[in-house]
Amino acid sequence: MRVTISVAGRFHAFHLVEELARRGHLQRFITSTLNANRLPNRALPESLRNDFEFQKRIRQIPLPEYLGYGVRQLPIADSQLLSYFVKDNLFDRSAVKHITNGDLFVGWASQSLFQLREAKTRGALTIIERGSAHISEQYRLIEAERRRFGIAAPKRSRWERLLEEKQLKEYHEADFIMTPSEFARKSFLARGFRPEKILKIPYGVDLDRFYPRQSITQREVPTILFVGAIGFQKGIPYLLEASNALRKQGRKFRLKLVGRMDRDFEAWLKTSNRGGEIDEHVPFVANHELVRSFHCADMFVLPSVQEGLALVIAEAMASGVPVVASESTGASEFISSGENGIIVPPADAGVLERALSDLLENPERARSLGEKAAAKARTFGWETYGNAIIDTYESLLNRSKSAYLSNQPHPSPTLLQKSEEEIAAFYNTYWDRETGWTPTHSFTQPQLDLHFKGAFQPSDSVLDAGCGDASNYQSWLVKQVRDLKAIDISATGIENARRMGIDARVHDLSERFPFENRTFDGAVCIEVLEHLYDPKFTVAELFRVLKPGGLLVTSVPNNGYFRERLRALTRAELSTSVSDFSNEWKGAHIRFYKLASFRRMLEVCGFRIARLRSNADASIFDGLDAFGGYGMQHVSSLLRRRLPRPLRLAFLENVWPSLFAPHLIVWARKPMEEEA
Repeated sequence: MRVTISVAGRFHAFHLVEELARRGHLQRFITSTLNANRLPNRALPESLRNDFEFQKRIRQIPLPEYLGYGVRQLPIADSQLLSYFVKDNLFDRSAVKHITNGDLFVGWASQSLFQLREAKTRGALTIIERGSAHISEQYRLIEAERRRFGIAAPKRSRWERLLEEKQLKEYHEADFIMTPSEFARKSFLARGFRPEKILKIPYGVDLDRFYPRQSITQREVPTILFVGAIGFQKGIPYLLEASNALRKQGRKFRLKLVGRMDRDFEAWLKTSNRGGEIDEHVPFVANHELVRSFHCADMFVLPSVQEGLALVIAEAMASGVPVVASESTGASEFISSGENGIIVPPADAGVLERALSDLLENPERARSLGEKAAAKARTFGWETYGNAIIDTYESLLNRSKSAYLSNQPHPSPTLLQKSEEEIAAFYNTYWDRETGWTPTHSFTQPQLDLHFKGAFQPSDSVLDAGCGDASNYQSWLVKQVRDLKAIDISATGIENARRMGIDARVHDLSERFPFENRTFDGAVCIEVLEHLYDPKFTVAELFRVLKPGGLLVTSVPNNGYFRERLRALTRAELSTSVSDFSNEWKGAHIRFYKLASFRRMLEVCGFRIARLRSNADASIFDGLDAFGGYGMQHVSSLLRRRLPRPLRLAFLENVWPSLFAPHLIVWARKPMEEEA
């Protein structure tokens, strides 16, 4: 098993990498920087620092990290969100070149869209790590908290919307999503995801770094400790309200907060009467020094309204500190409430106050909970996490392989429980020429020649995968070959194809084709692969049903076209045109190819590229679209229609197709057996 891990930051990734490397499964580790001098938390685990074989697998891309830090210092309102956008996207795009052929790609949410696309073209299964709730659910909960405390929800910035959109694309394009807790997992299920797509493995804890203090002495004034980002998401207003109620009861304690204070919370705190509840605020403590803070505390509290699984809970437990945490922290993955800690509902200051009061009033009970917490923590070290990860990864790979070899329907990464039926219904409407919005153009003779001239012989049997209503090239092609068969998910489209005399049948391209191996001399798949959830499976099926030497004629839009690159630069577009992420197939495209990635997918499936052409529709003026606005689009379209090819510099599409071909037409041949 060969696994690539990619992350710009630390999170729990270093422990994941360590466990994979120790077991011999790490193929490559792509990260932003491991400069522990500038960023202390980027120090590798001790076991990896002097491992020469591991060092050869590392690829560092430091520029996005430092550029993002610089952007964050800018005196603008959205500097933090802009810094995330710059860092995550620059890292993602830069890391693509380090993706190699492997079995599994694991990337972090908001940092991995372009990498997972590359990994999928190379035949890998893909997993997105999401340490919190579904991004849209996270935003909903945080905004609800702001409103509850009288903070007007700010107008969402462009960068926040783009970051959310990118994560939504990652969720849909990845084969699986890894979450650390039931709370996080259920947030995806509530958004319609299939249960089998959402994985769950709780994190571990570094038992060498976090351990109980040797001697426990009763402090005259106990300390209640919080560690984390200080803001509405972490439920700090409820903690301050509970603290105020406890002090009114005469309870004596110190409230210590460790972590950076969010700007909007800091502004709220200045106008509220709760700032005096904080006895000590420490903006930052390095993780390797955090155990000292735990040893100086009598209890730890984490009242978050939204988390995935807070590692700090496990770290506090391993340090022998009794923990009071909300259900929304994923605490139930570690704590049996009342036995080795206390779990309270989120956003309930009254219940939180009573839980803290109980521990303040009963120090022996608090000490007992801390001891049991430390004992429990010994059972979820990172090695336990590593064992679960390896078992899960191997199971996913074995399941994918066995499904294909046993001729079972391919496990689809689609979103909704009944998505196949809904997609079929959508395309039935799409190909209904009276009620749908199907394209109305047919191929001209020059287009037919460009795609098919010399491709097939009159004696050939050819398969058209994704024929639609067979209104483009099929009426010409059926007369050129001995036998033309066609498949498509749309019953409406297939009905029209049959009226034209084509042997057509309804079939979902995400399932194994209803034909034996080596059935066809040729195959056609024109402007289809970009609409499929798993195009690689479809290409593999086309390879299977072709005879040795058989030819596939296929085409896709070129996402590397200079206009698309300009859009990314000038408008921060991420090749996402989807308006309804619950029904993603209703967008224009859900898969995106550059020349290199398209060739790679075909070659990974076994094909050899025989010819590459553009669709003869290039125009240097297409770049005007990148600057937005109806006027620019109109001018661009007008110039394409009115100007002759030389003035449009259309010749560039064949000189430099990766950059100047709007669509890519590829002839790919299945090798003869002696060539394979």
